[in-house]
Order: sequence, then C-alpha cells, then structure tokens
Amino acid sequence: MVYIDINILSDKIEFSIFRNFSNNKKILKRNEIIFPICYSSPQRLNYIRNLMGSFIEEYNIGHYKVNIGNLNRDEDIKVLIDEMREVVKIEGVLEELFISKGVKTWR
Repeated sequence: MVYIDINILSDKIEFSIFRNFSNNKKILKRNEIIFPICYSSPQRLNYIRNLMGSFIEEYNIGHYKVNIGNLNRDEDIKVLIDEMREVVKIEGVLEELFISKGVKTWR
C-alpha cells in the first residue's frame, strides 16, 4: 500500500510518499511544495490541488495523513491568524481532494 504524509506550513507543504512492506518503509518521494508568492489564495489552492492530484494518480496513493506544522509564534497575532486561515484552507482542499479520489485516512 502507498501512503502520503503531509505537513502543512505557512509558506510550504512538506510531504513524503512511501510504500509499506511488512513494517518496512520504502520512501518513493520526499519533497516540498513552496507556494508561489505571485499567486492569489484561490490560485494557490488550485495549484496545490492539481499537483497533489497528479501525485495520487502517479503513485496510486491509498492512504493519507495531513498535519499542520508549527507556525511562527513570535509573529504579530494578526499575521499569525492570517497564516492560520490559509493553512486551514489548504487542509480543507487536500481533505476534499483525497476523499473525492477515494484515498483513505491513515492515523
């Protein structure tokens, strides 16, 4: 079975795609997606959805886990809230994508 583990940060997504063989992990791909600065929020969400959709099909991913990474707690509260809104939107888009493609949660 092929799994994807995703960590959403305020400026990028880190992910690992791996195959599990009787409790041995074989990493197929480990990378990050850095959000293009010039994209608006809807463009960024569409970009992430399309890219992750291609990974699902290419690697035949069957299970997923989404984590929200640490946000910079030293920032101004308004900036922190804005970043959190974006992270929650990204999480929602990814959850919807995985559900629509029949990928199951892995906890």
